[in-house]
Amino acid sequence: MCEVFGDQAFTIDQFRAEFPSPDPAKVVHDLAKLNLITRLESGVYKAASPLDFSHMIVKQSMSKEKLLASATDPFAYSHDDAVRIWTDGYYWTGFTAGYKPVHIEIGSVDARRWERFFVSNGAAYAFEGDRKTLFGLVFILHLVPRVRYETRDGIPVIPLSEVIDYCRERIDTYGPALEYLRRKFRLRPELVQALVYKTT
Repeated sequence: MCEVFGDQAFTIDQFRAEFPSPDPAKVVHDLAKLNLITRLESGVYKAASPLDFSHMIVKQSMSKEKLLASATDPFAYSHDDAVRIWTDGYYWTGFTAGYKPVHIEIGSVDARRWERFFVSNGAAYAFEGDRKTLFGLVFILHLVPRVRYETRDGIPVIPLSEVIDYCRERIDTYGPALEYLRRKFRLRPELVQALVYKTT
């Protein structure tokens, strides 16, 4: 619609002329409900700019960030989020301005209940490995046989030993986080060195 109307206001009749439809009023109503157009006054609309629309989508999804506080099934923050939690927010990576994944481990047997939880709360989610286009705040679900966690400031997070292994496997990205963890928890230096794999 931006291509047709640009930033100019348009009426339903003008919309019908450009986009033939058996029920243009319903189409316009649906577009307004999806925030793709804005109602300026009765029967007069304006297309949302792509930039404004993308900002709105990201803002709406980011509002779901505190949703896990109401979850009833066990989970643990993992991956990049576990690094952030264990480093007290010192090291935070794995997101962009338009995409913020929240990684959690959930029990395999609880997967369907988690799906219902996110759907009923209007939150975006994906299972690890899903091939989807993701934007905004998205809960990334990592299935495990049993959720193992420790509590840090009331937050369930995978154990420190698993976070260290995760960082060691990605030393180029998480070297500073490992050094922070080594100092904070007085770990032996060999525990925070990169993993070296032997080839046969």
